[in-house]
Amino acid sequence: MKIAFISSGSSIHVKKIANELANRGYEITLYTLPDNDKLLSNFDKRVQIVKLPIKGKLGYFLNAPFIRRHLKTHPVDIVNSHYASGYGTLARLVGKHPLALAVFGSDVFGYPFRSKMNMRMIIKNFDCADVISSTSQVMAEKIREFYHRERPIYVTPFGVDIQIFRAVTVKKDDCFEIGIIKKIEKIYGYEYLMKAFKLLKEEYGVKNTRLVIYGCGSAVEKYQALSRQLGISKNVIFRGFIQNETVPEALSRMDVVCMPSIVDESFGVAAVEAMACGVPVVASDASGFTEVIEDGVTGFIVPKKDEKALATALYRVYLMSEDKRNQMGQAGINRVHQLYNFTNNMDTYESALKMALNRKKS
Repeated sequence: MKIAFISSGSSIHVKKIANELANRGYEITLYTLPDNDKLLSNFDKRVQIVKLPIKGKLGYFLNAPFIRRHLKTHPVDIVNSHYASGYGTLARLVGKHPLALAVFGSDVFGYPFRSKMNMRMIIKNFDCADVISSTSQVMAEKIREFYHRERPIYVTPFGVDIQIFRAVTVKKDDCFEIGIIKKIEKIYGYEYLMKAFKLLKEEYGVKNTRLVIYGCGSAVEKYQALSRQLGISKNVIFRGFIQNETVPEALSRMDVVCMPSIVDESFGVAAVEAMACGVPVVASDASGFTEVIEDGVTGFIVPKKDEKALATALYRVYLMSEDKRNQMGQAGINRVHQLYNFTNNMDTYESALKMALNRKKS
């Protein structure tokens, strides 16, 4: 099968899907805006990259003729677009069928609700698609809230490579380590995490603890300043960017991973990665996390923007015996292997593409 991806070259998820399909023998051509190519060097060499001539938001509209011309000399069997907003619009304007449209998150949770025009655009894009896929059940339900069509939505989770994301034997000290690997932005709840950490130390009396933060973002300095303001800076460590291949080792050093997002997420992939490494997860009740974490079994779910509840859940993990904590970690591993094995999830994704090939657009 020859597949045209009309997608962002800077999306790690697009990269993983394209590389896996190329590994399975599919011929993949990726059409991407020229300003969205941060990860292009990480794509499999068998993936053909076509940088579109027009950049920026206008590119989602004005690059359609270029792709149509290119497809005449480089025909494909199917178009697969990722993100229902910008790239979904571009794929619709290209007009090639069958079209499989994959939604990833903000294109459903945020974009349609910013204006009536955006909502009309998203609905047009869905109507044009032969198959719609979603990375989670909660996002599929979100689509159904505003897209009132009797059509199936195929759930194809991102998943993780369980050969890479697994428990690693590391030397640990006696310090109770709370960790997070996430972009450092306000929406991911860092304010509440730091306030919860302060409560854990001062109200719950957990002195021998540290908070380790991996990631970059626009709010790094803001939260470094907040840690100083709260008097916890000596125990809060900002480690910056981390290479994907070293994430399992970093996770394995943590006693608990904390994900206090204050907005809904399309899929809790960061929580799945932690669970795959056998680490309990404490997370907010953001929709992506409530789907992947089994409350009380693989971790704990607490209300958004509630530092007291967050501190209480972290304290529960702290009080666990090593055996109990390991039992919770193993439950996480089992859940990931059952539901979020990337290879199995890609089997589902592949089936959705074949469904688009076989299905006549209604």
